[in-house]
Order: sequence, then structure tokens, then C-alpha cells
Amino acid sequence: MKEIKEVLIVGAGTMGHGLAQVFAVNGVSVKLVDENDDLLNRAQRWITDNLNYMVELGEIKKDKVQPTLSRVQYTVDLKQAARTADYVLEAVNENLDLKKRIFQQLGQWTRPHVALATNTSSFDINEFSAVTAHPERIIGTHWFHPPQITPCVEIIPSSATSQETIEVAIDLMRRIGKAPTRCRSAPGFVANRIQMAMAAEALAIVEEGLTTPEEVDQIVRTSFGFRLSAYGPFQICDQAGADTYNTIYEYLYGKLKREQFKPSPLLKKQVEQGYLGLKTNHGFYEYKKGAAEAMKRERDKKLYARLRLFREEQKTEKKI
Repeated sequence: MKEIKEVLIVGAGTMGHGLAQVFAVNGVSVKLVDENDDLLNRAQRWITDNLNYMVELGEIKKDKVQPTLSRVQYTVDLKQAARTADYVLEAVNENLDLKKRIFQQLGQWTRPHVALATNTSSFDINEFSAVTAHPERIIGTHWFHPPQITPCVEIIPSSATSQETIEVAIDLMRRIGKAPTRCRSAPGFVANRIQMAMAAEALAIVEEGLTTPEEVDQIVRTSFGFRLSAYGPFQICDQAGADTYNTIYEYLYGKLKREQFKPSPLLKKQVEQGYLGLKTNHGFYEYKKGAAEAMKRERDKKLYARLRLFREEQKTEKKI
């Protein structure tokens, strides 16, 4: 597997400049491409401001700023930049025709072994494989805003993507400190389907006059959202109990008659099999005997740490 020394990022906007920053901070040389110098100059200002703020926050030392900035080259010449790239990441606007045109060009201008990744948040990765030479090197890597901070990167192969390309993408993400997680190519992938489902229900609650946007945000931040940085939805379900979840779904569906609250066949099966979570040592995860008490202590440790941060943030918000 060839070492990746130079990454080409296509698109210097909201996502692109942050992508360039995180690679450069982690010692990888970057070529950042966009259609004009104004966009590139703006990206350079954003990256410089971000790095200086990282110094202010104590995330990096001041003497790391200039070497990081020197690793990013800015250019409008996609063809020339593509010729020397070891890995390409497309991050232009969510315009399918534009993205497909870029991939057609990259397929012609890059060396045939170079992995070509897209940061699309919605399009089927097979759309790009269909128009690109050597489609086995096409892969989706869905980052989350702001990409220089948020750990997750969804790794989404197309039906043509080779195992080597998958491994290249995963290894590179780990090298720069990200948390790559593989999923299948489907509308919205995983994170956006869950995120959009939550947003849809929040919007419905406000439309129904149950509360205000501000109150919804406060409730989410201080309840289940408070826990979500420590545990995912299946871990939380195991802690609460699948039987408890199923009872709540049955009640909500009976009262609201909305399909999103119809009890899940998967959840029903868990209950029928007695896989209720921590209290039965088996749920969506399996647990060793005595794990419940150990996990309770670990849970409290994680959540108290987040509670301290939350209280500090509240103090800061009151001053603004």
C-alpha cells in the first residue's frame, strides 16, 4: 500500500478548508483547489484564523501554526494538482452534475491507483463509479461539520470499490485522528438519516405549538443529547431496557398514530427473546456477569465529566 504524502482537496469552501486544515495539522501535505483566487484566499484566511484560535484554546502550540500553513498549497489548476496527488477528496457543493463532471476529470488526470473520495452527504456513491475510469478506487467518505473537529467519517464503498481502496481510506482517517465507520451506500447513509429524523420530529413539535425552538434545543441538549456523546442509541436502549422502549413505542403509536413510532420488529424480537439489555446481560450487546454495576460506574464517570463541561458552557453563555 503506497504511503500517502500528498492529498488533493477539491473545493475550498465550508468543508474543504476544514479538511485541508486537519490533514495539514497532522503532517500531510495538501493541495487545495477551487475555481478562483478569491475563494482560495478566503480559505487561507479561515485556516489561519482557525489555527490561531486552536493556539488560544491550547489545542496546539504557537510554533506549530506556520509549519501547518506551509503544508497547504492553493491552486486553481485541478489538472496539474491531480497528477501528483496520492489521495483525492472532493468537497464541492451538493450538485450531482458538478460532482460527476469532476470525477470524470479526476479519472483521466490522476494515476490509476489513486483513491478518489467524495464527501457527499446524500448521493449514491455508485453515481460516481459509473462515470470514472478505474471505478474500483471510488469511495465515499462522509465527514461532519466542522470537519477539523468532529471525529466521525462514514466510509461508504460503491458496488465497485476494491478492498484495497477501503483500507486506504480507513487507514488515512485513523492516521489523522478520525473515527472511520463503514456503512452501505443508501440515501442519507446512517448519520443523516438519524439526524434528519430527529430534526423532522423537532419541527413537528414546534409546528404543533407544543413548545418553542429555544425550548426544544434546551431539552435536547440537557436530556438524551447530553448522553449521546458518550453512548449511541443502541447502548442507551440496552441501559434503559428493550421492554421499556417497546412499551413507550406502543403508547406513542397508539396515541399519535405516526409510523415513526410504530414498534420496531427488531425491538419486538429482542423483547420476545428476553434480550432486554444490561438487566439480562444480553441486549443489542452481550455483557459479562456483573457488567451492569461496572458499566454504571463508567457511565457516571463519563456523564459527570460532560456535566462539568456543560456547567462551564452555561457560565460562558450567560456572559455573552
